Amino acid sequence: MIGHLPAQVGVSRHARNRYNARDMPRRDPDQLLSRLPRKASLLLRDLGRMADEREVGLYLVGGVVRDLLLKRSNWDLDLTVEGDGIAFARLVASRYGAGVALFERFATARLTMSDHTKVDIASTRRESYADPAALPEVRPARLEEDLLRRDFTINAMAIELNDADWGRLHDPYGGREDLKAKIIRVLHAKSFVDDPTRIFRAIRFAERFGFRLETTTHRLLKQAAETNIVAQLSGPRLANEIFMLMRERHPERALAALARLQLLRFLHPRLTYSRQARLLMTVLPRGIGWWERQCPRNPIDRSLVWFMALLESASPAIMTRIAGRLQLSTLQARTLEWAGTNTSNASETISSLSSLRPSQVYRLLKDMPNEAMVLAMSKTLLSHDRARVGRAGRRFVRFLARDRQVPTTVNGDDLIQFGLRPGPEFKRILDRLLTERIDGTIKTAVDERVLAQRLVAATLRASQVGANGHRSRSSRTGR
Repeated sequence: MIGHLPAQVGVSRHARNRYNARDMPRRDPDQLLSRLPRKASLLLRDLGRMADEREVGLYLVGGVVRDLLLKRSNWDLDLTVEGDGIAFARLVASRYGAGVALFERFATARLTMSDHTKVDIASTRRESYADPAALPEVRPARLEEDLLRRDFTINAMAIELNDADWGRLHDPYGGREDLKAKIIRVLHAKSFVDDPTRIFRAIRFAERFGFRLETTTHRLLKQAAETNIVAQLSGPRLANEIFMLMRERHPERALAALARLQLLRFLHPRLTYSRQARLLMTVLPRGIGWWERQCPRNPIDRSLVWFMALLESASPAIMTRIAGRLQLSTLQARTLEWAGTNTSNASETISSLSSLRPSQVYRLLKDMPNEAMVLAMSKTLLSHDRARVGRAGRRFVRFLARDRQVPTTVNGDDLIQFGLRPGPEFKRILDRLLTERIDGTIKTAVDERVLAQRLVAATLRASQVGANGHRSRSSRTGR
């Protein structure tokens, strides 16, 4: 199929003839739209009638069509208009009272309905790329050309929403056949060069669905991976693809594919998929499951946890370089710093036989991001030592359920009221109060206040003794 399609984005006469001869739109015998939730189906029916009023074609496109054919849940409402998509989006927003964000360069809009449903609306368009890996230039086009610009045949199908042809499947490039054959196939020979993110998407879809790359597609992907084309992607675009891989059900499979294709070098030349990382990933699902059971109200970024596991053997310098390459947020970069030895040390300490006081566990964990705690617990699971796992689990749970939120009632204003001037002693006293609270040696606000007054008095006495000693020495030396 690829050999017959043009290298540049566009529809050849052959493709157009094949569309007319073999893949003319027809009513889908599987009643695909009936598989959508009723609310979504009713919304699409209404939008189809609105398109009829505007005399434009309206289609459901992309991954949702693929997943309807695969009988998988995916309620992303991604629509394309054979006409002015921006104008249609404004009309829908006005009628439904929806919020709208416009991206006029790409002729697309995102609507947020009153029930928070997201609807993406775009004009059918062709794309051209001035340079490899650049963002595309877009121009209006017919539906067949719009489908041809997409990444793979399995994502190049559309379902018509206009009332007269409601539910007809448009499949000009054999996507349905490729779904049945479990094949990932690009639509033209320059696909990976035009958009190198498709390299990562091909791996992601192959691993998600258990599909294989069609022979020519596999060759084109390997050729693209051997060049430095991925290096031309911006940090955010590369990060988006990496983290989408990490969100898959089995990220370790996608990472193994990246390693085989030597694609990890685009994160850092010395990054490898180490044995330690592979071992850690065998228990990571259990660590994540443990967290979600114990802390259901404390969500984590699962993709970041998997990414931290990938960096298990990386040095701090490599982690810093990777965070910079991907242009991660400050919060993400700081969380990433806990990968490797930091979480290994925490795992070793919190699972040890030593009689750690709760306040010591608190000092160990208080600055640790949730994702780092998941990683530390996973490393403890990797020991396969039930006693160590039990100790670590109990200490983590106590910290998360109780000690992390232990309040102190005395503050800096109280210390001033007790006669202490602001200075370094404030932190020492407040830390001591928190320690005693966590360890249970003081239990009430009254106890805490009494201890604070004692500590302030002792500090003032020590300060006075120090001052007297200084004056005594000064007088003896004649100063």
